[in-house]
Amino acid sequence: QVNPWMLPQLGLGPSSRIMHTVPARECQEHFEESVSARDLRSNFLWFSVLFGILHGVVTTPLVIATSALNPSVGFVGNATLNIFTMLSTFLAAPALIAGLGLKFSILLGMFFYCVYAGLFAVAAWVCPVQQQLLQLALFTIASCSGGVAAGVLWTAQGGYFGRTVDLLVRKEGSERSELTSSLAGSFAFYFLGFEVTAKLLWSGLQRVGAEGWAIAAGFTLVGLLATLLMTQASNLSSADQGSSWRSKVTVATGLWSDPAVFLLSGLNLTFGFSAAFMNGYVNSKFTAVQIGPWAVPLFAAATALVAAVLSKVLGAVAIRAGKGFVLSLGSLGFFCIASSFFMLDQSQGWNGWLLALYFMQGLGRAVYESTSKGVFADFFPGRAVGAFANCMLQSSSAFAMCFFLSDVLQGPELARIVMVLSVLTPLGYLSAVRLRALEQQRLAAKASGVQGGDAERAL
Repeated sequence: QVNPWMLPQLGLGPSSRIMHTVPARECQEHFEESVSARDLRSNFLWFSVLFGILHGVVTTPLVIATSALNPSVGFVGNATLNIFTMLSTFLAAPALIAGLGLKFSILLGMFFYCVYAGLFAVAAWVCPVQQQLLQLALFTIASCSGGVAAGVLWTAQGGYFGRTVDLLVRKEGSERSELTSSLAGSFAFYFLGFEVTAKLLWSGLQRVGAEGWAIAAGFTLVGLLATLLMTQASNLSSADQGSSWRSKVTVATGLWSDPAVFLLSGLNLTFGFSAAFMNGYVNSKFTAVQIGPWAVPLFAAATALVAAVLSKVLGAVAIRAGKGFVLSLGSLGFFCIASSFFMLDQSQGWNGWLLALYFMQGLGRAVYESTSKGVFADFFPGRAVGAFANCMLQSSSAFAMCFFLSDVLQGPELARIVMVLSVLTPLGYLSAVRLRALEQQRLAAKASGVQGGDAERAL
């Protein structure tokens, strides 16, 4: 057995002499063949914990931007972040993963996320809300960095997850569908759990009088520490590592000829619109006004807490009842948020009852962070990087579109979009399942015909 934490001592680390005499790809293959399933699971736990810490501490500004900064600056910055996420997912991520591999692309994405949080801290410190132009410039630069980070990091994370599943299926002989449900649930639990911790800490520090820029600066340092520790994670290979930029982009766009990519996009689009609706509209128009700015990160922490708890539960439910059932539950949560808005818009104020909307968002997010990603891994085995690039592209495009529309459309129009998408989500999944079943039937019939022809020629 090979301990993944001992790679440098075993001659498989980047600083070892063997790296200078044996191609890096062969070192990765040697490690992946010799490492045990137990060590792979330990490595994935290490990866999930550090990823969760980083994401929790550096993405809180995304939630509080419209309430902590000038609202217009927050809307523009968040929309810019998601535009750059789309561009990064489509252009930067393929090139970086092809050239650097999964691990070092993840490290680069984590670093740029820290730059995003650090520049947010500078914007909050240097600029009072009245100095909108300077604040806009700083937060826009920060959002560009955050968008590049998100596109690269999440695409590489999908590839890392998919490669871990591939290796465990080979070494354990486990059922792929059950394995994706289990690992996706575990990843989402730690990922969301640390997000809860970060948001509660931010809310508590803000409640006792700490300045937002100081909290953001401290969080940035924690993110940098998590990035440093991530260097100890195993360097798993990507099926497309070392290929050209053009061929890598083709891997992502090549899936567009498969209707399943678009049929499975429902929950990604619904989550993107619903999260942007909550962050950009409900947070600034209702929660911050009716309760106070300190309640925004606190209620967002409630969303992440519900999602963290349910991600583990729904992972087990998906194994027993099927992923389609769980996707329907997530869609129902998003539908309830949007439909509840019409009562919220006509009432004098929900005050503490606003928390119910954040709970329902937590249900939908639990499905998005776990089961939905497991579905993509199931439908596109061996093509995880391209599949997760499309997954990220779908959700980030919905985020950006909703943030831009928030300045043009009113709340009811945005809520109706979420309602329509939530209804279409389970229908799209059922259509994708049916499409795959028909494809398998055609392949089986074709294989049967070839075998029959060979038998006749043999006679």
